[in-house]
Order: sequence, then C-alpha cells, then structure tokens
Amino acid sequence: MKLFKIFLFIILILSLSFSAYSLTIFSQEKVDPNSPKNNFYLQLEHGLKTAKIEIAKTTIRDYQNQFEFYIINESNNPIKIILSTQKNPYWQITSLQEILKTAKINNKQLQLVDLSINHPYATFKNN
Repeated sequence: MKLFKIFLFIILILSLSFSAYSLTIFSQEKVDPNSPKNNFYLQLEHGLKTAKIEIAKTTIRDYQNQFEFYIINESNNPIKIILSTQKNPYWQITSLQEILKTAKINNKQLQLVDLSINHPYATFKNN
C-alpha cells in the first residue's frame, strides 16, 4: 500500500510539472514578422507596380510616419513625393496618379507632392 501511495504521488508531481511546462511553452507570445508597417510597404510596392510608377530614390522617416521617394517625369525632372504610412497606400497612389495626370494635361512641371498630411498639396516648378 505504501508503494502505491509513493507511485501515485510521483505521477501527480509529474503530471503537474508537465502541465506547468506546457502552459509556459504554449502561452508565450508568438513573434509575428508581419506588422502594419510591413503591410503598408507591401501594399505600396504593389500599388506602385500596378500604377507603373518607377521610383528613383527612397527615404523612410519612421519618426514622422512618412515615406519619401522621387520619380522622374518625361522631361527627366525629379518629383519629390511624400506619403503617409498612416494612410491607405492605394488611396494615396490613386491621388498621386490624378495629380500627375492633371499636371500633364495642364502642361505643368511638378516639383513636390505631399500626401502625408490632412490637406495634401502639390507645388509646381517656376518656368
């Protein structure tokens, strides 16, 4: 009878230790390499490819939640584009396409397009 109690006690200790171990292993927070920022850059890359906009140079400003890049227009003039990492990249690229189309129709040369703030704007080059 004494051997049975010792055996039961050992099984109880082993089962408690196994359950505590499994709780610590499975309850640890999993690291996910995908973040909203990564998703933004993937969507941005996809949107730019879809819009057929070629990027010349890029700068990421995480502290300002901005993504800055340059594109080259038909007359080899660089246009500085600033996008917000807090807004939908597809909507920003659509707005950029509209701005580029309007500038081309009006025969204006863009210098800067800032879509990162609440009131986006574009500046033209003085001819």
